[in-house]
Amino acid sequence: MQLELPFDRPRPRRPARRPPSRRNLAALARLARWLLARLGAGGRLQARLAVEWNPRLRTALGRADGARRALELNPRLLDRHPDELVPTLIHELCHLAVGVREGHGPSWRAAMAALGQPPTACHRLDVSGLELRRRRRWRWRCRDCGDLYERSHRGARRFRCGACGGPLRVDGEIASP
Repeated sequence: MQLELPFDRPRPRRPARRPPSRRNLAALARLARWLLARLGAGGRLQARLAVEWNPRLRTALGRADGARRALELNPRLLDRHPDELVPTLIHELCHLAVGVREGHGPSWRAAMAALGQPPTACHRLDVSGLELRRRRRWRWRCRDCGDLYERSHRGARRFRCGACGGPLRVDGEIASP
C-alpha cells in the first residue's frame, strides 16, 4: 500500500474567471483617444486616459472619473444593449473633455454635437432582471428630541439633528419591501 501525500495529488483546476464583458478595452481606449483628438482636447488627458469596466455600476451605462481620468462602463448593461456602447463612450468622454463639474451644460452639449451625438443626459433602457441589489437603509434617531431620519449609510456620529442640533444614533435597519 502506497501512502498518498497531499502534495502528490494534482490540484483541481479552477475555472478561468470570466471577464466582465467580451468587448476589447484596448480598442475602446484607442477609440476614446481618437475622439479626444477630434475634439481638440488631447495632451495630458489623451495620454493618461483609462477605459475600464465597472461591474458595480447598477443602472448607469457609464461614469466619468475626472480625478483619475478614467471612463468606467457598465459591462452588464452594455452587453445587453451593444448599440449603446459608442454613444455612452462619447457621452462620458465629453464629460472628461469639458470637465466633470460642467455636468450637462452648454459646453458639454457643444462637445456632444461636435462628435455627432445628440446631447441626451440619461438612458431609458430596460434594466429589469439585472439582479440589482438594493442598498440597505438605516433609521437614525435624535438622542435629544427623538426625531427620526432615514439614510442609506450607517455612520451617524458626525451628523446632528436638523430640528434641535442634538446627536444622532443608529436606531436600526429599515426592512426592505
